[in-house]
Amino acid sequence: MIADIGRGTGYLARGLSLISSKGIKRYVLIPLSLNIFLFGALIWTGYSQFAPTVEWMMSFVPDWLSFLESILWLFITSLTAIIVFFIFTPVANIIAAPFNAIMAEKVEELLTGQDINSNVSLMTIIKDSIMSQIGKLIYILLWSLLLLLISFIPVINIISPFLWIIFGSWLLSLEYLDYPMGNHDLTFKQQKETLRKRRGLSLGFGGSLMILTSIPIINFIVMPVAVAGATAMWVDQLSSSISLTR
Repeated sequence: MIADIGRGTGYLARGLSLISSKGIKRYVLIPLSLNIFLFGALIWTGYSQFAPTVEWMMSFVPDWLSFLESILWLFITSLTAIIVFFIFTPVANIIAAPFNAIMAEKVEELLTGQDINSNVSLMTIIKDSIMSQIGKLIYILLWSLLLLLISFIPVINIISPFLWIIFGSWLLSLEYLDYPMGNHDLTFKQQKETLRKRRGLSLGFGGSLMILTSIPIINFIVMPVAVAGATAMWVDQLSSSISLTR
């Protein structure tokens, strides 16, 4: 388990090296540009909406309580980080899903030296990728509601922060392993069963992604790095246990 956590973490470095490989760079550009645009738009919109509200609220506060403005912004920033992680990331992946699926396919071909046999049209790949992401979004919302409920139950809520971290790590593994696994027609249920057998690997990969996602600027390149790293993990650790068909 511990060894698998370390291996999972290491695949982020592998992904970083892969996205600069010859023949892969051009597939990184579109999802990277989408990520930068969406993050930038979210930050700009959030600031333009919250800044006047904060100023209005502080206008009722005496000068000696001006330090409350910093606390208020800290709260808003923390809330925004949670929204970005649990809502923005899945939505961004829905938009970028077709490009990420193609990128995962090219990375796998680079690693294995073999083409992924496919009789499926590009439009079918796009549709399947988007539908898979929507299915995961529903899964995320249902589990998030349950964890939110636990967070408000006295005594039990002590463990809720740890549950959120575990869930977030698991979620990110599901999010990005879907691309290489989906390219081989594994259903969402099959993907979950496969990753449960290697929980340490999944949590190590997803946990390290959580950390990178929370770091400004660096989070812009997380998406392509995660797709490439997840594909390498699929090829090295997971694909041999499954009969691949497409």
